[in-house]
Amino acid sequence: MVCLPLPREFRCRRTWRRAAVVALAVLVVFGRAAADEGPLAPLDMSSPRATLAGFLTTIDRLAANFKNPDAHRGARGENGRLIRRALGCLDLSAIPPSLVESEGREAAVCLKEVLDRIPLPPADTIPDAAAVKAAGLDRWRLPGTEITLVRVASGPRAGDFVFSTDSVSRAEEFFARVRDLPYRADAGTPGLFQSYVQLGGWLVPEALINALPAWAHATVGGETVWQWGATLVVGVTALGIVWGAVRIRSRAAGDKLEVVERLLLPAALVAVGLATDWLCTQQIRLTGDTLVAVKIAARAVMLVGVVRGVLDAVAWATEWFLAWRGLGNDSIEGQLVRLASNVGRFLLVAWILIAAADSFGVPVTPLVAGLGAGGLAIALASQYTVENLIAGLVIFADKPVRSGDECQYGSVRGRVERIGLRSTRIRGTDRTVITIPNAEFAKSQLVNFSGRDRIPLAIQLTLPAAGGPAVLRRRLDALRTL
Repeated sequence: MVCLPLPREFRCRRTWRRAAVVALAVLVVFGRAAADEGPLAPLDMSSPRATLAGFLTTIDRLAANFKNPDAHRGARGENGRLIRRALGCLDLSAIPPSLVESEGREAAVCLKEVLDRIPLPPADTIPDAAAVKAAGLDRWRLPGTEITLVRVASGPRAGDFVFSTDSVSRAEEFFARVRDLPYRADAGTPGLFQSYVQLGGWLVPEALINALPAWAHATVGGETVWQWGATLVVGVTALGIVWGAVRIRSRAAGDKLEVVERLLLPAALVAVGLATDWLCTQQIRLTGDTLVAVKIAARAVMLVGVVRGVLDAVAWATEWFLAWRGLGNDSIEGQLVRLASNVGRFLLVAWILIAAADSFGVPVTPLVAGLGAGGLAIALASQYTVENLIAGLVIFADKPVRSGDECQYGSVRGRVERIGLRSTRIRGTDRTVITIPNAEFAKSQLVNFSGRDRIPLAIQLTLPAAGGPAVLRRRLDALRTL
């Protein structure tokens, strides 16, 4: 800060006021110029004063763009950058990732409404970067309020001051307390929340909304009547799309389902979930608990579609691979492929569900720990089954016998009909079927008669007492011919 000597004519109060106005105008001009240096210029959040000023200026500029239709059409890229800047002033770490944008926007609007209605302290009383460094400030509370700005302790944004998680989560509560207060004379965005709630996105023209009758603008359950109607239309359309996909799939179920028919219903569920989420958030602009409920329902529909799509795609790929390799259902190779397919589907679905739970804010660490403990308990309870499974893999790798081989297991002799992952079936010489667990089958001594390269043949010949060498030669000739 540079102090310049003032001439004598600046000593009167009126001149001081004029000078202050001129200085403030210069600061505003230079501040806007600094903010407009480039699209990559970061917002200064090095102190509570900088963050508060940047937040207010960003929201004011964003609201001005939306109020001017021509500017709105030509500045969508700038609006996106301004929205990201405004959300960057908030600590959104306590909000689930899937709700960050919608909850963050609503919190920013509510905080701006509060700041436009309550008296703000003079700018020189708000700590700047020098005051923060001198006093070692980590948090600052707006006088007369519970709104707090805190300093980010670690990470890529370490040192930035942002609105605390408590202030963000209670923004709607703060707005409800001051909603009946008048706006300050210098409020930058009067009526911001009302515009945010009642005006839709670019797919819903403002002229169309204004042309609706008065009853369509009445508020019911926190939303206007036209928003409830638009949400109902979106829901009915989504149900129609899903029903149509189900009908197409059921008609093709009589034939062998191709990959298109298999993935049509999952694709419809994913598309419906994404479209419903986007329309209700960006175009209809639901707020509060209504928006959270709609987003959770839309994400749940999308999650069902993703899981169903993964299951159908892996099943189709498994069947295609088995047909390509010519592996029958009874062969151990085919069973191993199906086992790998089932394990892969289980792992993929488990990963998708865990990722979805994390996006909704569900604690994943206790869930994974619980699954690990449950898996250990299941493994201990099914150790004999696991032993048979491992023995089946050993039989597959070692191949002491194959399906169709004649073998002897202990006192049991017969032909191997099927080698499964849990047991082996042998049809005995008396045509009975003997089922042997793989764990016992792999431990015992197996005699594979089909694996012989030669068959020893012992024949007892009875020669007549009479006849002499001539008879013996005839018998030897007959044996050679045989």
